[in-house]
Amino acid sequence: MRQFLIVLVLIFSLQSLTKSDEISDFEMNGISIGDSLFEHFSNEEISNALQMKYPGSDKYIKYQFISKNSEYDNISFHIKKNDPEYKIYEISGGIFFTNNYSKCEKHKEIVINDIKSITQNLIEDSYRFFYKKVEDGKSYADVVQFKYNNGDLIRMWCVNWSEKVEKNLNYGDNFSISLSPIKHMNWINKQAY
Repeated sequence: MRQFLIVLVLIFSLQSLTKSDEISDFEMNGISIGDSLFEHFSNEEISNALQMKYPGSDKYIKYQFISKNSEYDNISFHIKKNDPEYKIYEISGGIFFTNNYSKCEKHKEIVINDIKSITQNLIEDSYRFFYKKVEDGKSYADVVQFKYNNGDLIRMWCVNWSEKVEKNLNYGDNFSISLSPIKHMNWINKQAY
C-alpha cells in the first residue's frame, strides 16, 4: 500500500516537469528551487535540522530534515552560507531500504518510468559510482540522471553499502532523488570535495 501511495504522490508531484524546461518549476513536497526555507519550515525546525558542511568549500550548507508526512524518509536543501533569506539551491529526498538493495532498485525503476512518461526532451544517462574512500571501497551507487537542455539535472540513485560499511558505520541501502541546477552541480563536482 505504501508503495502505491509513493507512486501516486510521485506522479502528481512530477507532473510539472512537462510544463517547463526549467528545473525551478519542479516541486518536491511542494517545495521548489528558489523558494525560501522560511516558506516551509519554522526557525526552530531549521535550527534543529542536521547541517552538513563540505570539506572543499563552505559556499553552501546542506540542511536535512526528517520527513514525517511525506513519501521521503528525509528531505535536504542546499542553502548559501550566511544567506538571511535561506534561498534553496538544490533539493533532494531519500528513502531507506535497509539491507534490501533489490527493493531500492525496483523503486528507482518505478520513478524512472514515471519521469519518462511525463517528460519530453530530457537526456537520460546512467553510471555506477564507487565510494572508494568509505571503509573497504566496495560500496556503490547506481545513478540514473535526466538532463535538461540547459544542463540542470534530475538524478536518482540507489546506494548499495558493503557488508563492512553496514556493520561498522550502521549505514543502510537507500534511494535518493535530487533536483540540481547545473551551477550547483558544477560547485559540487569542482569545489565541494
